[in-house]
Amino acid sequence: MRKAIAESKSGTIAFSAKALDHLHSRGYNFVQVKGFTQDHHYEYIEPHFLVLVPLKELPSDPLKKDIFEPITSELLYKWADETNEFPQIVIANNTFN
Repeated sequence: MRKAIAESKSGTIAFSAKALDHLHSRGYNFVQVKGFTQDHHYEYIEPHFLVLVPLKELPSDPLKKDIFEPITSELLYKWADETNEFPQIVIANNTFN
């Protein structure tokens, strides 16, 4: 559970089409989608918020593969244009330093 808490909303930025464009321009090709409950437990069925973790390439180890989406995905840009309150979507900030 510690990993889930650490990976949840600490150090995040707002999700937007501009943020996706910025990630793509910096060489990121995928995001790993992590779903969480309000109390920071992993949840993919009905998450309270989603954290998108930018990746330049997919892991080669099948055990490390999870839910991924290409940065240029129509789905991500559609999500960025919507104004839904739940689930809240943020991007992990480890790449925007």
